[in-house]
Amino acid sequence: MTTPAPTGNDNEQAVNNTDGQWLLDDFQGNDFFFASPTRQYRGRSGNGLLSAYQPVNNAVVQSLFEQAAQRGVEHPLMFGLVPFDATGNASLAIPLQWEAADIPEHAEQANAGARPAIVNRTPVPAPEQYGDMVRKALTLFAQGELKKVVLSRAMDIELDSPVDYARLLPDLLRRNAHGYTFAIPIWAEGPDAAPSGVMVGASPELLVRRSGDRIYVNPLAGSIGRSSDPEKDQSLREGLARSEKDLREHGYVVADIVRILREYCDELDVPDGPSIIGTDTLWHLSTYITGRLRDPSVTALELSCALHPTPAICGHPTSVAFGHIQQLESFDRGYFAGLVGWQLANGDGEWALALRCALHTNGNRLRLYAGAGTVAGSDPDSEIRETATKMETFMRAIS
Repeated sequence: MTTPAPTGNDNEQAVNNTDGQWLLDDFQGNDFFFASPTRQYRGRSGNGLLSAYQPVNNAVVQSLFEQAAQRGVEHPLMFGLVPFDATGNASLAIPLQWEAADIPEHAEQANAGARPAIVNRTPVPAPEQYGDMVRKALTLFAQGELKKVVLSRAMDIELDSPVDYARLLPDLLRRNAHGYTFAIPIWAEGPDAAPSGVMVGASPELLVRRSGDRIYVNPLAGSIGRSSDPEKDQSLREGLARSEKDLREHGYVVADIVRILREYCDELDVPDGPSIIGTDTLWHLSTYITGRLRDPSVTALELSCALHPTPAICGHPTSVAFGHIQQLESFDRGYFAGLVGWQLANGDGEWALALRCALHTNGNRLRLYAGAGTVAGSDPDSEIRETATKMETFMRAIS
């Protein structure tokens, strides 16, 4: 995407950064950051912002952009979070000043010096209770209606010093060079109060990118932990490509997404089978889908909400899995496994799934999240290990 030209107002403009660095100078916990594999976006809240905290719909989004126009913002960009349960309150905001730049090829590494130490960890629930959740799911599969359910757990972390975004975000970016790194505040009390928290993380999964009438969707489902030994790592990768369980899980996700996309797209290009992509800790089965919208007025967020929640983060059939998640999980996911991203007034935008992430609620406390897809044949101990592995990206970045 080409960054719009400056409006001429120092507080209300998009600035195209060309110095080959991350847009993280003087980053504060009430600022905005989102980076895709090719582009980065930074919103500065210090010069003012417009926000909405209510269930997402087209009228709410349109109202925000209309307010921006009334304020004289010629090229507004909206950052947002939509919860896993989309009937809950989304947090959407348009900062009056934002900037964008290409991803730097050789940016400086995170600041040197002492890192925070983790002084307390509290699993929510305990790993053995999570294993019991998986066993309950296996019983549900045997009854026939449920085919897949994604069960999650959390970890409450206390550090010995406050989170330093100037260190944390570059570390996440380095570990997630082909993914979607973000720090998006939650404006529960409105733009004149401090954020109630920040969702920060490094997701591997794009839900929807829209550019004009073209859309791009990249579901991931089916994964396995990586190894530091190259030969073993290659063996794990090849094993995932042949895994009947993981291919079945991935197939549920792709079939459901394609079914919904056909309602919106005249053209759809769906690969015959998944490829494999890697993060620093996991291999994933991936299918990259492209299409052309029948109605070009459908926005990136509107299409994302039509797809959300996908079987990749909920299960199959989706409505059945959603109900069981409410019964089995012992905590509210909030924005975990929801949507995180940005959008322009013309509907172009990019929305990823809020995965490999944490809720930062004050200086030195965070809640980390992870989930794993469970199908018939899943092993509770393997699901415990997978969720622990998924937390490692964030754990390694903060300590």
